Amino acid sequence: MKLSNTFVIDRPIDEVFGVFLDVERVAACMPGSRLTGQVDDSTFAGEVKIKVGPLAVAYAGQASFVDVDKDAHRLTLRAKGREQRGAGNAEALILAQLREQGGGTEVVIDTDLNIRGKVAQFGRGAIGEVAGGLMQQFAQNVENLLAGGGGPVPAAAANGAAQRGPQAPAETAAAGASAVDAWSLIVLPMVRKALPTVTTVVASGVASYLGARIAVGRSTRRR
Repeated sequence: MKLSNTFVIDRPIDEVFGVFLDVERVAACMPGSRLTGQVDDSTFAGEVKIKVGPLAVAYAGQASFVDVDKDAHRLTLRAKGREQRGAGNAEALILAQLREQGGGTEVVIDTDLNIRGKVAQFGRGAIGEVAGGLMQQFAQNVENLLAGGGGPVPAAAANGAAQRGPQAPAETAAAGASAVDAWSLIVLPMVRKALPTVTTVVASGVASYLGARIAVGRSTRRR
């Protein structure tokens, strides 16, 4: 499946691209991820943990730089991993393109993802929602890091990922060792989006019920 995510980091492009080239800082800012070692100059080993409701999945694998164009502020990564407790696996080719936007940086990430196993059952829609939430939290963590505001914000704070208001600094790079709760990245945004519609439907239902009761009462009195 192909996924595309765009976000803006309120820092100069060279600073942001510098973080993207530093795998340790990327791992520290990416929710649920942890760097476990370095295979060679361009290949790194790590873990990614994600939790969706009662389902928790941990992947162990490697990521490597395929291409880096510093002048164009563009890089390509290839990542692959296997479930630590299961037969599933995932592979991704990730292209990150950075562009100046005012005094900040627009980041466009295009991912060609092939995933099998437990997570695949949620389908492209849910996986896309999770990816979008994770990217927004990652962007906030990078901005927070470059601003000197501390480490990543906790995953629980990501349920408002689409609303990138200021949040207090929280856990350091060690936060990557714990699973990010993707449930809050999917369900809560969906509830917020659906709430106006649900409210309208409920109000219409209540109004119809009261109208019917009033009509029945008038008919009874006439008799």
